[in-house]
Amino acid sequence: MEIPLALRWLLLALALVQLLNAVWFLRPALRAEPGQRTGPWLTFADQLLGVPVAVALAFGRLDLLLYALLPLGPVVGWQIVRALRSRRPEPA
Repeated sequence: MEIPLALRWLLLALALVQLLNAVWFLRPALRAEPGQRTGPWLTFADQLLGVPVAVALAFGRLDLLLYALLPLGPVVGWQIVRALRSRRPEPA
């Protein structure tokens, strides 16, 4: 798959931003109290696992994209489950 040069550089810049965000979100994950650790670690993992996805897209490697998406799926799925659980009203 041929990726235009400008889009390739944009995707690589996106990967760098995601890596910097992952480093930024690592500190709250490490400082999280017991019982409050899942959310910060999911945020960190989401940002970190997005880096290989952007790099695979930048180089047009769809086979690597598939492998990069495999660990990202459960993380995003669990974030969705947590978001839906938090919206559910408390039983009376």
